[in-house]
Amino acid sequence: MSNSPISHAIGALKLASVHVEHPTALSGKTLADTSAEAIERLNAAYPHREELGRLYAELVRVTPLGHLPYVSLEPKAQAPYLALIVNASGEVVHRQRAKSIEGLVELVAVRFQPKQAQA
Repeated sequence: MSNSPISHAIGALKLASVHVEHPTALSGKTLADTSAEAIERLNAAYPHREELGRLYAELVRVTPLGHLPYVSLEPKAQAPYLALIVNASGEVVHRQRAKSIEGLVELVAVRFQPKQAQA
């Protein structure tokens, strides 16, 4: 059996149902301790999940319909945020790297803004 953070969290959820169905078989303290440990392990395993989730959501907002952003993070790089945008056919149409989430979103948004007509 795997002892990954995700497996640990699933086990804690299963213990919760045992506690609800049979409160005397498992103490609330055991359930609380197991759940707290599972949360700590998940946080340690995926420390940047919220940043990447926010980056992904912002990129979906600024990319054209039918395009899909992929995001990554290299925490120790000078420009740690990365995005790869693919079209509906799965072809890469844009790659970008930036120092901040806001900067990366702005750069991608500019790339997909409609071109202004020349006067």
